[in-house]
Amino acid sequence: MTVLFTVFGIVQGVGYRPFVAGLAEEAGISGFVRNCGGIVEITASGEEVRLQRFSERLRSETPEGAFVLRVEEKTLEDEPFDGFRIAESGEKPAGLTETPLIPPDLPMCGECARELADPENRRYRYPFISCASCGPRYSIITGLPYDRPQTTMRDFPMCDACADEYRQGRRRHAQTISCRDCGPQLLYRGADGVECEREEALRLGSELLKKGKVLALKGVGGYQFACSPLLPEAVERLRLLKGREKKPFAVMFPSAASVQECCEVSPEEEKLLNSAARPIVLLRRKTELFCPGVSGDSRFIGAFLPYTGLHQILTQECGPLIATSANLTTEPILVRDADVFAMKSPHLDGVLYNTREILNPLDDSVARVFRGMPQMIRRSRGYVPLPIILDRPAPRPVFAAGGDLKSCFCLLSGENAYLSQYFGDLESYGVRKNYREGLSHMERVFGIAPAVIACDLHPGYFSSALAGEEAKRLGSEQPVFVQHHHAHAASVMAEHRLQSCLGVVYDGTGYGTDGTIWGGEFLLCRGASFERKGCLSRVTLCGGDAAAKNAVQTADCYRISSGKKSGSPVFPLVSAAVAGGVGTFESSSMGRLFDAAAAILGIREQNGYEGECPIALENAAASALAEQKQPYPFHFRLNRDENGCIRADQTDFARQLLEAAEAGADREAAALGFHRAVAAMTEEICLAVRRETGENHIALSGGVFANLILLSDCFDRLQKDGFEVYTNQIVPSNDGGISLGQAWVCARLMENG
Repeated sequence: MTVLFTVFGIVQGVGYRPFVAGLAEEAGISGFVRNCGGIVEITASGEEVRLQRFSERLRSETPEGAFVLRVEEKTLEDEPFDGFRIAESGEKPAGLTETPLIPPDLPMCGECARELADPENRRYRYPFISCASCGPRYSIITGLPYDRPQTTMRDFPMCDACADEYRQGRRRHAQTISCRDCGPQLLYRGADGVECEREEALRLGSELLKKGKVLALKGVGGYQFACSPLLPEAVERLRLLKGREKKPFAVMFPSAASVQECCEVSPEEEKLLNSAARPIVLLRRKTELFCPGVSGDSRFIGAFLPYTGLHQILTQECGPLIATSANLTTEPILVRDADVFAMKSPHLDGVLYNTREILNPLDDSVARVFRGMPQMIRRSRGYVPLPIILDRPAPRPVFAAGGDLKSCFCLLSGENAYLSQYFGDLESYGVRKNYREGLSHMERVFGIAPAVIACDLHPGYFSSALAGEEAKRLGSEQPVFVQHHHAHAASVMAEHRLQSCLGVVYDGTGYGTDGTIWGGEFLLCRGASFERKGCLSRVTLCGGDAAAKNAVQTADCYRISSGKKSGSPVFPLVSAAVAGGVGTFESSSMGRLFDAAAAILGIREQNGYEGECPIALENAAASALAEQKQPYPFHFRLNRDENGCIRADQTDFARQLLEAAEAGADREAAALGFHRAVAAMTEEICLAVRRETGENHIALSGGVFANLILLSDCFDRLQKDGFEVYTNQIVPSNDGGISLGQAWVCARLMENG
């Protein structure tokens, strides 16, 4: 008999066709397997008992990196075949509306790592080694089906030896197959004008790194700047090159064992380090192995492992390396060779590159482990374009534009929510360009034509303007507007398949339905609707976007709200601006309260990078915990407004902070007291809302919950009270996750008509 098997899932770019061919040959089945669009079709002929066993193995076994959602069977007219073969790819079957699953870029596998280190192997020290189970995928794909002509490997014709391996063995039908005779080659260009290739390029690049120089490396999803974390002059040159004064750098280690020499690593963290995504993992430092300029004040090291042959060779020869996205601060990661060559900085000493084109810019992903589970901080290489599978399909495809900070869009089709990679902040023209190109590329590759558009409520966002353009193109007057913090809470609901929750959302800025700036929110979410049940009280701030950077100015605004008559040297100007309503706005933002507290307590005055003041405040609290200091006894006074919304009084709380500072309170104890007070207030409002509504699901989201001390305290208190507590895990709790919430809300609104 002859049966057509249609396999859905991650079945392209992971060696699935060679795997199927192997199963068929073992089972004594004839026929063929081929890619069709984003699925795999298998026409199999043989005895019924053999086909049944073959069917069972298709459902229960997969090659590494593959994931089978389902297998459909259809009996065909019996047709004999001469053996089993891998056929040329076909078109997407007519009537198939299901969107495909495409693997992300995959790290070098164990077999390739062994070949890389074997002097007898013909790919010994070949920096671009890959096979059917590993290598670049989404970063080089132009379309489906996933075949070599549909990738940027089309520019590298296979040599005879690779062509033989392409027909049999573990590189059978590996679309990225190459070697030093036919594939991409390592090239070097020095600031001194020297150019060379292959082993000489590798030697010169390694020498530069050992001498304390800065090197640009062409990676999978873009260029990286690399230097030694052991040499202060190298780290300083890197900071001057990037225009990045303080923000910590991530470090790439040669092995998991070398990570453990300077970091505390739990079994769950080690698993995350070694996972197929190879993300940067935030780990607690246990020794001062590197110079202070690497991590600065941070208690953590962003550690990750090599994911390409080039990375493995360089870290083995040079030891751990800082490897950070090759971009200037606020600009997108560089992917074009010409753009890197055009950099005329005295702090860039050489470039290691190749001529394979990168189509999709992908920064390294960042994650951590919380309560034994991975938590995404930045979702990009290694995870994109894997979808988040929702509990039920959207009636029509949705484009959700996300926000302007940590920009990321979502394309929702059926049950599959495809989040883009992290792009950066949309105030940059280059980031906006990448965002638009990424949207066009993802729509084309996945065959998604959005019918409904969703975006943030903020009228000044670029993402909202783009959503408006897309809505008009579809014939709609305007997109579906989703309030910022509602989208944060909804992102948790989408992840955990909740139908209702009390969303506790703490962040820096979000446009509220009343035209003020929100950011300390308790939102009762039921389906696609929400009700504001609690929040921080309003404080008048001034300075527009500068308020997010100048904590001293923000602290002066809190002083004014508390009735103080003096403050910092700029207090008279701030006071005049507030009194005259010049550039002022009303804020209930938890992020700004953290900034003000850091400045009032004399811990940090400026956000040189996003979150610097809150991080310094958290570090001070961590020191208090380590030294077993008693937290300073701050507390929030709660009131109800005319609508029954519970408001935590920021003015009274700021007055307590100011009095503690004036009394000379221990800064670290005060920082810990601040965190404890916020957690206690969170608990008190959640309990009050549960008494009124019966809601027992709590969703914690927003960028402020990057703070582990606050997150842990809130989580533990609420769990102890019997709440079911949920956090973002597979999308970031910061603005990088709100497009998922927007899409989810939009889909629910469509269901409701």
